Amino acid sequence: MSTTAGTLLHMGIYVVLMVVGALIGAKAIGQKREAKWLGRLQTLALMVMILSLGVSLGGNEKIIASLGQIGLAAAVITAFAMTGSVLAVTALRRFVLHLDRYARPIGAAAEEDDPSPAGGGKADNAMTWWIVAAVAAGMVLGRFVLPAAALDVCGTVIDVGLYVLLFLVGMDMGRQGTILQEIKAAGWRVLLIPAAVAAGTLVFAAAAGLLLPMAVKDAMASASGMGWYSLATTLLAPYSLEISAVAFLSNVMREVLAILFVPAVAKHVGYLECVAMPGAAAMDTVLPVVVGATHQRLTLYSFTSGVVLSLLVPVLVPLIVAL
Repeated sequence: MSTTAGTLLHMGIYVVLMVVGALIGAKAIGQKREAKWLGRLQTLALMVMILSLGVSLGGNEKIIASLGQIGLAAAVITAFAMTGSVLAVTALRRFVLHLDRYARPIGAAAEEDDPSPAGGGKADNAMTWWIVAAVAAGMVLGRFVLPAAALDVCGTVIDVGLYVLLFLVGMDMGRQGTILQEIKAAGWRVLLIPAAVAAGTLVFAAAAGLLLPMAVKDAMASASGMGWYSLATTLLAPYSLEISAVAFLSNVMREVLAILFVPAVAKHVGYLECVAMPGAAAMDTVLPVVVGATHQRLTLYSFTSGVVLSLLVPVLVPLIVAL
């Protein structure tokens, strides 16, 4: 309960930061005014946060030990879960929401809504390589260079970096001057996205369980953390320490792989599908990556999906275990 309450508190902080940022962006910067420094600051904050995430992963003995013991099972479950999420959202986008690959209504005139990414549309691959390098460098530093005391600071750095990123994203939204229109356009249908993500995750995780030497229920339970690795691990520990470890590694992989592959999915599959990949992390850690690779209007979809999925995790994990 304390973990859930803490996450709800963080959600409230995220909302406040984005709203305050949007108000400042609308008033101080002005709509449609050039603000390239915002993008640069977002990139800087993102890289610092990802480097710190890599340090945390490299210095985590549990993750390092799990790579050899249960890494294959976790990797298969993660790959299936993320694929299922993307396919489910693609079906939702095309046949229910009737949106094109840029998350615009099908048939909308291109000039009415520039589909180019928030970051300007260029160097998607370059940003991906920078992210890969930051994660790899962080893991090396955390594993072999930095002392344990430095690792304890990483959580704070990640939190502060995330707060700064969300504030800057809010400012960018505010200066665009389209927040209210985007909320009105999305409406209640925005809630269908996390539903599709959860359904795709669980169905494909069950399929992964058929291929692995583990029960289908256990594969679904491992994936039901939806990227929220800390809570999933805690909830599954009384059920099975082994499944808890698989869930921990699988959900960590989901967050890291989403950070790495969102730009490619945005370029080759669709913008809305980027929201599906990180699961619950779409509201925080991966939100700036999604927006940077797609468009500002995806902020609402990504944040809402992450919040709903985070609220579902404490319900889904015990429910699947009880099956």
